[in-house]
Amino acid sequence: MAAILGLIGVLCANGPVAQADEKQATCDAVGPNQGALHVSVSGMRSAKGNVTITIYPDDAAHFLDGKYKIARQQVPTTLPVTAACFVLPAPGFYAVALFHDENADGHLNTNALGIPTEGYGFSNNPTLYFGPPDLSRVRFALHAGDNRVDVRMKYY
Repeated sequence: MAAILGLIGVLCANGPVAQADEKQATCDAVGPNQGALHVSVSGMRSAKGNVTITIYPDDAAHFLDGKYKIARQQVPTTLPVTAACFVLPAPGFYAVALFHDENADGHLNTNALGIPTEGYGFSNNPTLYFGPPDLSRVRFALHAGDNRVDVRMKYY
């Protein structure tokens, strides 16, 4: 139970997500030493609400700490795939964490037992048993130019 609550805490680390949390450069204007990250999210059980997608740097000490995020977008849910694009500052290793905010309240909601009632996901689609994954399980290499990450939404 504590592990599930820990997962909820990290996905909602900085309180509600504002509609325009971060201004994103258009992915059509990627500089020569930048990477465009196209994130595709599938497996949503409904088209309600938003999907909040957060990009984290390759720093295990601050993974899932919203104060250290690289970028965040909240995009309307579309079926069968919800997509977003991020321009990241440089090639390197990054990680994606996201959640399906079906009721658009800015939080990953839970039931009386603390189990998420909304979906969540991470890059590399790790199997989760007790709480959030380690950075080593979700990190991926970003190269200059176009890059793609596909995430499958998970629900309890």
